[in-house]
Amino acid sequence: MENITQGILHGIRNWRGNINNSFTAIDNLVNLITAHQPAWPIPADLLQHLTGSHNELRALIVRCRTSEGSKADREHRNTLLKSTVNLCRTRVKVWAQESYFTGLLTEDDVHQLGFLLPGEAGGHRARTEATGALAEVKVRAVNGDFIRVTLDNSAGESAARVAHGWPPGVRQALIVILADNGKTETLRLLTTRLHNTIHMPKGSRGKQFIIKAAFLKHINDDPLFGAEQTFSMPLSTEDLMTALSRQHQGEMDATLQELERLRREIELLKARKNEG
Repeated sequence: MENITQGILHGIRNWRGNINNSFTAIDNLVNLITAHQPAWPIPADLLQHLTGSHNELRALIVRCRTSEGSKADREHRNTLLKSTVNLCRTRVKVWAQESYFTGLLTEDDVHQLGFLLPGEAGGHRARTEATGALAEVKVRAVNGDFIRVTLDNSAGESAARVAHGWPPGVRQALIVILADNGKTETLRLLTTRLHNTIHMPKGSRGKQFIIKAAFLKHINDDPLFGAEQTFSMPLSTEDLMTALSRQHQGEMDATLQELERLRREIELLKARKNEG
């Protein structure tokens, strides 16, 4: 990640360039994403917005280069160009970085799209030191399958716990969920969001877990975890009904077994009486 070529840097800098540079960056991004469908499952509404703006921009740019281009055309081109660049550098960039964290995109894929990964620098600056900021985790079970995790910048052991958002220079965090034995790792997630809705693995309902998190300046920093939190996953209505049904079935089986035992005893007593 530290060996970013000048070609990649040139593509990244196009986002801040003139009209031609900016459209080149958009054109490259849209063509690359479109060519990788459906392997790169970008949200459908986002892809539709991107391709629609891309096609309209191309026509406007060509029109504005001719004598037919009016002042209104040029103003529309500039407004649409700015909004599309912003869309790419916010929603699309977040999608690309999160897709890298989940293994869907490679480091090279993100660079080819015109973005850096969190912790990477666009110039020839030295790598900064890892952050010492501790992450405070707040977790809430949404239902039997999902949890809502909020990360705060802890003010420290002796200070009031106040939400500070991201620490300076930090734009990603590592969330780790452990089984209640504190050793077995259930889930590991790198995220660029302070608020995360997480789908727990199958079989988590009704069990207890431990969650911890660490802020990272670079994705390969050694994580410095803050305080752990313990939480439980609830059982769904279906789970409760199944458990109740099993309980009733167990009680019914025990009753039938007892009745069968009594029947055998009665038959044994009758046989002994007849023998007497």
